[in-house]
Formats: sequence, C-alpha cells, structure tokens
Amino acid sequence: MNLKYSQLPSAGDVPTEGTWLLVHGDEEHLKRLLVERLRRQLLQEGDEFNFDQLDATERWDGVVETAEQAKRERMPTRADRILGLAQALPFLGSGRLIIVRNFHVLPTDQQKKIAAGLPSVPPMNHVLLIAGEGGGGKKVKLQADLLKGIQQHGTLYDCSPLSDEEAGQWVKQTLKGWGQTIEPGALQLLLARAGTELRRLQIEVDKLSLMIGDRGAVRTADVELLTPKLAEESVFHLCDAVAARNGAQALSILRDLTEGQLESPYRIFPLIVRQFRLIWQTKVLLDAGWKPREDPSGYAKAVAMLPESAALGQIGGWMGTKLAASARQFTWPQLRQAYQALLACDMGGKAIEGAPRQEMDIGLEMLCAKLCAAPTRRSPGEGGRWNAGARS
Repeated sequence: MNLKYSQLPSAGDVPTEGTWLLVHGDEEHLKRLLVERLRRQLLQEGDEFNFDQLDATERWDGVVETAEQAKRERMPTRADRILGLAQALPFLGSGRLIIVRNFHVLPTDQQKKIAAGLPSVPPMNHVLLIAGEGGGGKKVKLQADLLKGIQQHGTLYDCSPLSDEEAGQWVKQTLKGWGQTIEPGALQLLLARAGTELRRLQIEVDKLSLMIGDRGAVRTADVELLTPKLAEESVFHLCDAVAARNGAQALSILRDLTEGQLESPYRIFPLIVRQFRLIWQTKVLLDAGWKPREDPSGYAKAVAMLPESAALGQIGGWMGTKLAASARQFTWPQLRQAYQALLACDMGGKAIEGAPRQEMDIGLEMLCAKLCAAPTRRSPGEGGRWNAGARS
C-alpha cells in the first residue's frame, strides 16, 4: 500500500497494512510527526522490552559493513541485525517495533538482503524504516526490489513537500484543532511569507494562535504584524511595480532590501529572474486560454512549451491570480527586452568578457530602471533597446 501524508486521517490510528512500514520524502517535519504517531500506535506505553531503535548513520557494535567482511570474519552485517531483531518473537507483549532511521544509507546489497527477508517477519511485529533527506538537492534512492516488496508486505508513506493547497489545508486543520480559524487573505499572506516548509510554518502558526487567543480568527493584520517578510515577497512586489512601470516604487523596494545589508544583491537577482520566469510561463498558459485557479496540466500543448513543470504548482495555486495580473501587463516584445536586460545585469555582475564590469547593487538599480522604462519601437532586425524618455 502506498499513501501520501495528505491521505492519512488527521486523528486516530494511521493505516498500517503489513509488517514493514517505510516513511520517505523530503518534508522532515511530516516524517517526525508520522513516526511519533506510529510509535504510539504500535507500541504499548512502557513496553521497552519490545522496542529497538537503530540509526544507519551511527556505529553499531558487533556488526561489519560489507558482505565480504561478514563472510571472512563470520559476523553479521547491518542487514542481518535488522532482520534478526524483526524476526524475534515479542516478550510478554502484543508485538515488537523496530525503528531504523536513515535507512537509505545502507548499501544496495544489504537493502536487497532485507528485501529477500521481508516475508520472514512474524505478523505481530512491525519494522519502521525511515529514509532521511538526500541533501544538496539529491533524491534519495532506495533499492527497487525493496520498494516493491514493501508495497506487497507493508505500507509506504510519502512525506513529500506539500503543495500550496495542501499546506493551506494543514494550517486550517491545525488551527481548527485549537478552536480557531484563519481568514482567506491571511492564509495567502502566511503562505507567501512562511512558505510550505512545515518546520517554519508550524512556528508561525503557533505564534499566531497564541496571539489571537480566544478571539478565534487569524486576520491579515495579525500575519502582517507577526510573520517576518521574506525577500521573495518583496521581489514579488518589486516585479509588480516593474509591470506597472513604477520605477520609483521598484527602486524603493530594492533599496529597502539592500540597505543595511538585509539581503545580498547576489541573492536578490536570482529571485527577480525566477519571478520573470514564472511571469513568462504564466503568459504562455494565458495565451492558451488558461484561467487562474484552473489546473495548468489540462493545457497539454502549453505545458509542453514550458521548461519547468515544477512551476505549475505555483502558477496553479493561489499565486496564479497575481502572476496572471503581472503577465497581462507585459507584451511578448516587452518580456523579450526584459530578458535582455536581465542577461546584461548578469553578465555585468560576473564581469563576463565583452560586458562592462558593474557592482551588483548598482547593476540591480540599472536593471530596475531599464525594466520600468518604456521600450523603444524596434525596426526589423534591431535588438531590444531601452529609452527612459519614451512613452508607449
């Protein structure tokens, strides 16, 4: 059985089909919550005689690391230790629970050995395997036979990062459990500022809940007051100002970010590039007939033109309305010239041969001026040129 965390009941027992349980995915906060729920559910309180916990990243006494060493020294491997604990009968209890953290670091041959031993575990026991984070953007890889075997003899729990919609539901459910609610505008602002990473989102929800107390409903003003503004939100507003050709406002937002070294210009620039990439992709979908709040994946021809399928969740989520409003303010020639300005800023900041050297903070101010200026009329064959004095 394969279940996403969002499919699990918010209260009560977690479905546990079979003896082997695998918790995987990059959302560490969800994994911690789920493991704690499963431990309380599968192990009687105080029954430490039937509980073992291992971490594959730590040293284990009495085991060797490779099959060759095991054969030569006649000692068990980590896989042998896990299977031995899993196969042991419970001591005066209803079953045993073995938790193995960071299971993914075990070598492939040991994962295969465990896969071969999956059916040998007594039905009253449970083995809870936890795959950690890959780190550095790398995806955790588990042995295919093992995954297939657990699907047959147990349950896979997918704790992948939540979408905007799922994170919003999580916030509402969490507040509901405390007898509180959140206004739609406040929820949108909270997700914009805190993102969907649950460790940070939990902290912000806790703060808001404590502040409103018996009042019951979290309002936009509460989020404005308590949740710190992120650079991403300011960049969103900066791009809105650019779309409206409001140079003074765009420069004001930029200087608020850079003055006092609140944000490095080298971090702000990629955020601006990313925002224009989202605007460009949103415009492709709008031209295909897409409307905000619709699922973009239904527009297959337009999606096939997009370089980043991962952006569809942002475009199709609550951000879609704002992105669509920005995209409608740009023509395709204006977006093309915007990309030329972004390229010039990037080349200047990196001192690429043929581009004038420019400090990034100055380059960003020049970039804002160019983006807010009305583009000149182009004759056939001319590249994009900018004229701050021109009027469209």
